[in-house]
Amino acid sequence: MYKKNNLELKKEKLYINSKLINTPIILVGMMGVGKSAIGKLLATSLERKFYDIDTNIENNYKLKINDIFELYGEKKFRKIEQKEIKNIKTNSKLIVATGGGAFTFKNNYEIINNIGISIWIKANAEIIKKRVKKNIKNRPMLKVNDLDNHIDNLLKVRNPIYANAKIHIESMNISKQQMCNKIIIAIKEYL
Repeated sequence: MYKKNNLELKKEKLYINSKLINTPIILVGMMGVGKSAIGKLLATSLERKFYDIDTNIENNYKLKINDIFELYGEKKFRKIEQKEIKNIKTNSKLIVATGGGAFTFKNNYEIINNIGISIWIKANAEIIKKRVKKNIKNRPMLKVNDLDNHIDNLLKVRNPIYANAKIHIESMNISKQQMCNKIIIAIKEYL
């Protein structure tokens, strides 16, 4: 389904950009599903700017997300994160990557769904566990004793909330470019 020829994909990209002239596309989902990596490719493919909320917070505070959690706590971080979400312009040509917890708060997912097209990149627990274990030290929500059980519990709580996104895409063991193409096809079908 996501393996289309270049001409078909080019037509779909043109269609999306004509329909979503200035509408942000916002990627949501658990940590480790590829929101940032795929978001960058999607931005290039759709000739849009890429905006990573966590990276912007780190740049503004001159601290890693992990350090913000440790110094100020999760509650303060969530306020900072919500401010970033509120700053996304409704009439912008952005591809936005959110942090894993951003969409799990009702105020945030309502804002996101009102200003743009939300896309839930979902993955099964095994894929997420494998990916996050590669970079666990920079993930404050994973500083736990039983990582596997913690991720399983996070997914049980978060997946029904992520389901409020307008488009759902299953993350698979395919290339980032194939995932990007899969998202482009899903956006076109949604429109």
